[in-house]
Amino acid sequence: MSGREPYADFERDVPEHLREDAMQMMAEMTGGYGEHSCIHILDRDKLDAINVRAHGIIEIDGEEYTFQMEDGNWSGTVLLDWNSGREFEKHVPIRWTLQPSNDLINKAIEAGKGPFLIWKWDVMLKRPEIAAIPGKYAYDRHFAPGGKTEQHWKAAAAKHRFVIVSEERAEGTRKRLAEATEPLP
Repeated sequence: MSGREPYADFERDVPEHLREDAMQMMAEMTGGYGEHSCIHILDRDKLDAINVRAHGIIEIDGEEYTFQMEDGNWSGTVLLDWNSGREFEKHVPIRWTLQPSNDLINKAIEAGKGPFLIWKWDVMLKRPEIAAIPGKYAYDRHFAPGGKTEQHWKAAAAKHRFVIVSEERAEGTRKRLAEATEPLP
């Protein structure tokens, strides 16, 4: 790998008069919206209903180059890698869960009642209507991404004084609460 930006390497290798067409064809093939005999997609990873990443090979003027590209509404069309041999890594989706709202967390820590809030948190997550929120959020976020989905499920969680967070963040919160066994001075 050259250590340079993929676009700089692309511009170095692809004649200027072919660049726009090459980028358009790679974007179309990344998204699965076209067929171009000079491009072969080796792997495609749907990030959600709109966003996708792909790894492929393009032939330009008799030379073959590898590329990795992302296309969708998150970042537009982005050339992630150009002919470096970098391994294609599949997107690992965030695992969502619920945790108490920040005001409840702060009050429990200040009062030294962190373990009690953990207990309440676990009891509340046993209620089916609450337990279902992260899964429904993840599903809608994948198949119908956008502001409406975010607003709807965040409001549903807030009704029960929860927020939607990654499992990693929730683990950190649990640790902080478990350590809060005495009131703050």
